[in-house]
Amino acid sequence: MSPSELEEKLDQAKEAVAHADFPAAIALLEELVVEDANLAEAWLQLGLCYLETQRPDLAREALERALRAEPDDPTAHYLLGNACGSLGQLERAAACYRRALEIDPGHTKAEEFLIKAESLIESREHYRTGLALLYSSQPSPQDLNRALRELVQSAAIFEGSPARDNLLECARKLLAIMAEWMIPTTITPDLDPWAAACERGFQCVRFKNWVGVQAAYEEALNYRVGDAFVHHALGFSFVEQGSPDDAVRAWLRVLELDSDYDFTRFGHVQRA
Repeated sequence: MSPSELEEKLDQAKEAVAHADFPAAIALLEELVVEDANLAEAWLQLGLCYLETQRPDLAREALERALRAEPDDPTAHYLLGNACGSLGQLERAAACYRRALEIDPGHTKAEEFLIKAESLIESREHYRTGLALLYSSQPSPQDLNRALRELVQSAAIFEGSPARDNLLECARKLLAIMAEWMIPTTITPDLDPWAAACERGFQCVRFKNWVGVQAAYEEALNYRVGDAFVHHALGFSFVEQGSPDDAVRAWLRVLELDSDYDFTRFGHVQRA
């Protein structure tokens, strides 16, 4: 096939891609790369077509061939990152996006997907650490405390984190070793309603009345919003009622207020 014929066929393939006729484009492109294995643009377009037709393994191979022929093509690095990400190769995907940005700092899609890939990697590390602690042999209270922190962080970073599925189990292991934390407080008249709500909340925790826990401590928040023990108990009520996202938000608030909070301790307000 002459150079002009190769170029004409490549133009036809691009036209097919533009009209989302990926099977036709793939047929043309596969013929092209057989004729000229160093035709970077054909490999690039072929990789794109494979991505569009949900074949990331073939896309990865095609894009690797494109980069052998044209190592500094930012689009090829970006698309290879997409293929690797679809195959669960997050570290390699992130490396591809970084390379695309090195070549073209204005590549907004590569920047966007790099941020997502790095977030997924971070979320996964938190999740793996949390699981290892949760399912360790005879986990200590410190292990369970850290496990909950890790799972919460994983879920907070990535909306689709599987850590949400382990929050309830971790919470129940913490509940099994729960301790009462006496909080001596000077109760002024304006704090009476807050103290009464906190007392109801604590008693509901004791009897595992999670609807009551939520109602009482949400009432307490109408008077004071900065008590970590209130958000702590609310997190347990949410996860027990099947609302892990609300639990994550509550427990993140606990950690914002007190980064060393002991999740085995349930606060019990005592009049000083």
